[in-house]
Amino acid sequence: MHSSRLTGYMRTLSVSRMLTASASTPNTRQLIAKSVPVPANWHGVADGMDAAKAAISRRDLDAAEHILKDLIAFAPSETSAWRLLARIQRKLGKIEAGIESATRALKLQNARQMPQTAASTTLARLLWQQGEKEHAIEMLGLLMMRQPEDASLQTLKHEWERETNS
Repeated sequence: MHSSRLTGYMRTLSVSRMLTASASTPNTRQLIAKSVPVPANWHGVADGMDAAKAAISRRDLDAAEHILKDLIAFAPSETSAWRLLARIQRKLGKIEAGIESATRALKLQNARQMPQTAASTTLARLLWQQGEKEHAIEMLGLLMMRQPEDASLQTLKHEWERETNS
C-alpha cells in the first residue's frame, strides 16, 4: 500500500477508535466503527496551531492565515484559532475579514460563558482601523470596566485620544 494511503487509512482508523471509545453509553454490544473522512493535510488542532505560530515566527503571515483557515474548516468551533486568525488578518490589513473572525471568536467564547456584550482588544483595534471610532471607543470602555488593571488598555486609550486630538 502506498505510504500516503496507509497514513490516511491509519488516521481514519484512529478517528474511528476514538469515536468508539468516546461513546457515552457503556459498550454492551460490539460497536461498528464508522469511518470519518480526514483530509490529508489534517494533523489536529494542536499541530495546526503550532504550525500557524511557526509561520508567524517566520513572519509568513499569509501561510499562517492559510493554515488557520484550513484548521477552522475542519474545527469551526476552535475559539483560539479564530482569535489568532483575527490578529493575523489585522496585521495583513484585511480589516473586514478580521472583524468577522474576531466576532466569531467572541461568539464562541461567550457561548461558553455567562452572556455579556462581545468585546475584545483585537476587535476594537479593527473597528478603529476601519474608521468606526465611536464603536471602538465604546468597546475599549467596556474592556476597561472589565479589566481596570490592564495597563495596555489605558495605553491604547491614550493613543486613540492623541490621534483624535491631532
